[in-house]
Amino acid sequence: MKRTFILTLIVVAVLGAMYYLSPLTVFGVQLRKVDILSDVRSNSDAEQKEAEQAQQYEDSIRLERLKVVAKTDSVPEGMIPIEDFRDSMMIDREMDSFYEALGNTKKRVVRIAYFGDSFIEGDIFTANLRDYLQTQYGGCGVGFIDIHSQVAGFRTTVIENSSGWQDYSVIDRGKGFNSALQGINSRYYIPNSGARINVRGQQRVFPEHLDSVDQVTLFYTPDVNTNIVASINGKETKCVASHGQNKPDSLSDSVQNISLGLKSDVYKGKIGSFTADVSGGGRFYGLALEGTKGVVVDNFSMRGSVGWHLSTIPVETLTDFAKLRHYDLIIMHYGLNMSTPTRQGYYAYCDKFKKGIHNFRKAYPKTSILIVSVSNRDKRGANGQFETMKGVTELVAAQRQMAQEEHVAFWNLQQAMGGSGSTAKMQREGLANLDYTHINFKGGAVLGKLLFDALENGKMNYQRRLKCR
Repeated sequence: MKRTFILTLIVVAVLGAMYYLSPLTVFGVQLRKVDILSDVRSNSDAEQKEAEQAQQYEDSIRLERLKVVAKTDSVPEGMIPIEDFRDSMMIDREMDSFYEALGNTKKRVVRIAYFGDSFIEGDIFTANLRDYLQTQYGGCGVGFIDIHSQVAGFRTTVIENSSGWQDYSVIDRGKGFNSALQGINSRYYIPNSGARINVRGQQRVFPEHLDSVDQVTLFYTPDVNTNIVASINGKETKCVASHGQNKPDSLSDSVQNISLGLKSDVYKGKIGSFTADVSGGGRFYGLALEGTKGVVVDNFSMRGSVGWHLSTIPVETLTDFAKLRHYDLIIMHYGLNMSTPTRQGYYAYCDKFKKGIHNFRKAYPKTSILIVSVSNRDKRGANGQFETMKGVTELVAAQRQMAQEEHVAFWNLQQAMGGSGSTAKMQREGLANLDYTHINFKGGAVLGKLLFDALENGKMNYQRRLKCR
């Protein structure tokens, strides 16, 4: 009896162990898996395994479909789309976080920082881009403006008057500029006695968006005795900041801000005009006029720059601004002051430009970055016909490669305009100047619509990919 029991235990143990072996094959025929507990074993393990296998299969099908959709973006005929170099599989893209943000414009303000040279000076090009976006997604205001503007005389999107300021700019060499003190706009302003800035909405262009705003925010670094008195709509006059004789520990050299408007305890309501009187020192950068929802586009133009100045803004300063003023999209658009008929070797230029991209990436790690190529520049050829100036095509290729190496997005403005001869054509149509380089406000409306359409197309394809995830 004892031997029989032991033999039975041995047989059961062997059969139980055989359950964990791979199925045997005899003469080419695969035998069934040994499972002496199959009749009593719970079906939950098998069901769970089947569910996992089904999920894996479904995920693989979804991934393959997503790859197909990602590689076959829908692009209207004639459009130059935004290229995205974030992911070689074209699944996760640099612009996706911005497109996602556009779906939240009814809950918060979505901000775009547009950095460029004289091509966007005075809100040319960006004014219309802003209006198209605000018409589509809501929002108001021109966004960030400098304390003292060199283009106040011809910028039509805001009325600005300022006096009593010493202004310092990155392109003003030999005039006492200290790069360590600059703001995100590569400028800073020191108040003299009686320093004042006044800004007002206007009804000449895009009045439905630019006549008044929900909030005004002033950006500055205070010093001892810094005192700011604000007047809103010509009625309210209140001291909004007074830093006293001794600079408290909380007032370090970091950037500070004061925001007045719907979310402020000082003033609540629509703002049509804003005046600030400053005394006692400090360092000021600019102020922002915007809504609490929708889209706003900040114009950061720098006449004569090739874009290298972006790398001179201290990362700490960019980080300070990022805490106070988040951006969902940063656009970098330069090249007019670099491209010439004789210059060659633009890849060295782009290598130096990359440092600016790196610094902004550190401060705004979750923000989409878009490189816009240099615009077309025409020159009369030997045959008497206008054609793209030698050097422009090479620079565009170098900028595209730079975007690819940095895994950011790229838009070929030179091709979007129509390529060779397009600037001369725009000049004949009254859209560009006689230098065959710069556009006017009418030309800005045309090109602003092209970029807006490219952004809308990118968002539409993003939403297509979302459905496959």
